[in-house]
Amino acid sequence: MIKLFLIAAFFFLQTSLGIAQKALKIMIIFAHPDEGEKYTGGIAALYTKMGHQVKFMSLTNGDAGHYSMNPVELTKMRYQEAMESKRILSLGAYEILEYHDQYLKNTKEAQAKVIKSIQEWQADVVFTYYPAEGGHPDNMTAGYIVRDAAPNLQMLKKPVFVYVRDYHTIKFSYIPDFAVAIDAVWPTKLAALGAHRSQLADVIPHSMGILDQVRADPDKQREIIYDNAYPFSHVTDVNRPALLKWYGNDSANIKYIESYEIAEFGRQLQGDEMSLFFPMLPKKIKENHVKSK
Repeated sequence: MIKLFLIAAFFFLQTSLGIAQKALKIMIIFAHPDEGEKYTGGIAALYTKMGHQVKFMSLTNGDAGHYSMNPVELTKMRYQEAMESKRILSLGAYEILEYHDQYLKNTKEAQAKVIKSIQEWQADVVFTYYPAEGGHPDNMTAGYIVRDAAPNLQMLKKPVFVYVRDYHTIKFSYIPDFAVAIDAVWPTKLAALGAHRSQLADVIPHSMGILDQVRADPDKQREIIYDNAYPFSHVTDVNRPALLKWYGNDSANIKYIESYEIAEFGRQLQGDEMSLFFPMLPKKIKENHVKSK
């Protein structure tokens, strides 16, 4: 009798903890190849390191992102760079749509492609840009596409949607809901971003007038990669409260972070559900945070 009770209790425990134990399916949707790495490479690496599955989705093929290379050849090159980044980050998938760089539009067709991809991946969490006016039109359009597509998802449970701040919207006034320490995966984030050599070792240094220097000096190449990741990966007056909220006194020792906001659409989290969808956050601080509400 006792044996039967213990077996039943075991299966009950397994069932009740199922949601916490299952591997999460994460999607990160952006406008151009290399942006997932730049803005979310840290949290992506943390998810995959913990055994969860991450998919990157670029809504354009990046075919306008070069000063001299023709669009067809550039598209092929940027695809190969994305596949190298996929390997570095251990991504489950890296999807690149065929929309042209600089011409992304918030159409029903684009929304349908996003809906199809989210549903097929069965995403639990979807990261995308905070949409606003100004900045790069493709970036903001990507955010609007995802936001407008979300209500039409046919899923048993809608994903949690998370806002990512790009170079434009990071300048706005905002309050992040949580910050994630990425010190442990910082080299991985840099390596994944650096895989996009057409941009980091070519286009960007060309625009700065230092292309020959960068090509001749590996240290300069590493410096360019670092300088393109750091502005979106360090502690600031804006994200420091979110870091302190989740890491407490340990935040003083954290150098590299990414901070995010839970979007107003999609699944809204209650109580300690944060720990289910963002398992890299420190458990002890999370519990203290929930109790203090």
